[in-house]
Amino acid sequence: MFFRLTASSSFKMWLPLIPVSMAILGKKNILPLLNSSKSTLRQQLLKSIARSIPRYERCNCDECEVFSGIFGNVFWHENISPTLHYWLNKQNQTCLPMAAFPHLRKICKSGFIVGMNGENSYLIHPERMALSTLYISGERTLLVTPQTSFLAYNYMKLHQPGFTHERVVVEGFGHSDLLIGEESHIKVFPHILSHIRLAEEGKNCLVDGERRNCSKEGLSWGNDPHEEGNGGFWSFISPLVALWLFLLMLLFLIMA
Repeated sequence: MFFRLTASSSFKMWLPLIPVSMAILGKKNILPLLNSSKSTLRQQLLKSIARSIPRYERCNCDECEVFSGIFGNVFWHENISPTLHYWLNKQNQTCLPMAAFPHLRKICKSGFIVGMNGENSYLIHPERMALSTLYISGERTLLVTPQTSFLAYNYMKLHQPGFTHERVVVEGFGHSDLLIGEESHIKVFPHILSHIRLAEEGKNCLVDGERRNCSKEGLSWGNDPHEEGNGGFWSFISPLVALWLFLLMLLFLIMA
């Protein structure tokens, strides 16, 4: 619904890295990730560039390095079991379809979900979202900040106050590891099950971190108590390195 990126991810989205990447790939916009897969020279070039992109965590698995270089880190490695990590990189995501990335860039630059041409086609129709919602964010920011769920939660609280809306920020988690982490069944899934029970029982109580009494008052766009605060060193240096890599790609394309 809403997308609030980290400082480094937002900077990379504003740079034409995705258009340049799509130009490098050409018509074959599916990038093979496995080392054993056959790759064209264009695909090999993009993978080499992806390995050089800075990110929060590095990995000794090449497939993981290429994926996170293009998409960004989607989980904290300490939250993922070695078995699952192997399955993700060697069996599950053997290739990366890139066709949707230009649309994803439009969404991220807009800050909320938009149509194919960048038009606001969805959030202008809150009446179509008459349902209960649960928003779960990781407290250790990776791709998006907890403000993403904060905005969506308040939006639904305003436009659909007759339904159950909950928001939870889970400590120690980032993005995808919320659902696939080794301790997700302990720290994340109980919130999902609890929300399903509340929705089925029709209890219209709004939740923000801790359960409290329902209120149908106007929307409060106050500060998010879980506002991002762990950008660290890479939040500063990553945009600079991304700019350097972009200039390097331009130089390579000019010389090619």
